[in-house]
Amino acid sequence: MNERLHDAANRLITKKRDCSADPVNLCGLNSTKDAYNIQACTQSLLGVNAVGWKASLLADSSVLSAPIFDCDLFFSGETLPIQRMKDGVECELAFVIETAIGPRPVSGYTRADIIPCIGGVMAAFELLDSRLVELFQSPTPHLLADNLGNGGVVLGMANSSWLKHNLLEIAVELTVDNLTVLERRGGHPAGDPFDVVVALANHLAHRGKVLEPGQFVMTGSYTGIHKVKAGQHLVATFDDIGGAALHVATAQNDY
Repeated sequence: MNERLHDAANRLITKKRDCSADPVNLCGLNSTKDAYNIQACTQSLLGVNAVGWKASLLADSSVLSAPIFDCDLFFSGETLPIQRMKDGVECELAFVIETAIGPRPVSGYTRADIIPCIGGVMAAFELLDSRLVELFQSPTPHLLADNLGNGGVVLGMANSSWLKHNLLEIAVELTVDNLTVLERRGGHPAGDPFDVVVALANHLAHRGKVLEPGQFVMTGSYTGIHKVKAGQHLVATFDDIGGAALHVATAQNDY
């Protein structure tokens, strides 16, 4: 990998580890290929494993993806520093890959190909922490290089009966300190979040990668971005699926 991409990965890691460091300017990064190479370089330099994926299904059916590292995986009820979610949190559903996905058919994976590989669905928080100068208004290659602004995820318990429920119209509630701040039915940008999983499987196959057993897929927010404050207690609940709880530390070292 060339020195420029290696330097970009190092600067993103520095900002990831130290929130007081200067935001990263990736001027000159113009290709998604280079951006995905920076993702790989970042993973290698950190010495971490990809335990999941963040995916965004765009209006033109293309997909943006970023690995979620084991150092950024947390579980319901944990207390985390606000620095990990300085740009807010999103309430999402995450799909667990339980069994290996077979070779990609010539015509691409379909829902029928992927459904048997899913072990369950769980409520989740995505923590947002952009390391970039222009934050989430940055050019697409910059967003990709920054792992789409992922600062971590908080996962609830997996529910294996997800196929019984209509995820297009599922009810979701976000409470902060036991007060409901958002309540709605449906509203996922892709309609059905499982479509994101299928699209990601095809996207990764084109890149010579595969969703692996034990990994999970974050599929996008039902609630938009919610800003948090130190000391808050948040709970995201999806009807018939379950919930995830997140405590925001009161101080930098209170976690």
